[in-house]
Amino acid sequence: MEQTEDLSPGSLVRRWRLGKRLRKTRIEAGKTMAEAAAYIGVRRPTISRIETGRQAILAKNVKYLCQLYGVGAPEVDMLMRQAEESNERGWWASYSDTMPDWFETYVGFEADAKEIWLYCAELVPGILQTTDYQRSLKEGKGLEVDEKGLAFRLERQQRLETRKPRLRIVLNEAVFRRRIGDVGEQSALLAEVSKRRNVTLQVLTFDSGPHNAMAGPFNMLTLPGELAPNFVYLEHMDGAVYLERPVDLAKYSKVFELLTKQALSTAETRDFLATLG
Repeated sequence: MEQTEDLSPGSLVRRWRLGKRLRKTRIEAGKTMAEAAAYIGVRRPTISRIETGRQAILAKNVKYLCQLYGVGAPEVDMLMRQAEESNERGWWASYSDTMPDWFETYVGFEADAKEIWLYCAELVPGILQTTDYQRSLKEGKGLEVDEKGLAFRLERQQRLETRKPRLRIVLNEAVFRRRIGDVGEQSALLAEVSKRRNVTLQVLTFDSGPHNAMAGPFNMLTLPGELAPNFVYLEHMDGAVYLERPVDLAKYSKVFELLTKQALSTAETRDFLATLG
């Protein structure tokens, strides 16, 4: 069955597909990233970001790269058109002043992802936080509560609820034991969300012992038209890292599957949430 997101992907997914095509063409042409960068007058890391979809590219630079790679006219026109389309602003752009650049990129990919896997060790994921939880989290850190930032979180949640990508979420029990905001309200929301057909929510309890994700939380996204996760997204204090190597995707996919086996079942998770209210 055809899916809407496959037919009209958002700007970042189009950018990612264009970058993937340019990388394949460069490799087939026997050119290095350094050669490509020198040809269009940018630094090598810029080519890397373009090929992984995390930086826009001007249509004229696509044309120059195609010249370097020996690409024929019909395909050049198509790739230039894709470059123009990939630079369109997404719905989240109006909130760009409320979040760092590295997170804005993630939101762009999340907005089109057909499947999202989350392992959260300390916090309820932003897409499932109540407004009270968000306020309490900011205040607890000594940060000013940004009303526009709260509006962004709400719209982000609503859009995901409307699109209904498949969500697989494992929450460490520590998420619930650290008191942030109205625990009953947050637990009730999670219990309600866990009943949705597109959501699998599980709790990894303390008494389950050691587990394979003790190094920290991670997100995995599968983009439209893909059969397996495309990115592992890891946040740190001042930024984020995307892992795309097959070996990394395989490793984190295995870790996530092991977590789902060790965590409470979905029914047991709802029972657990009921005890928190």
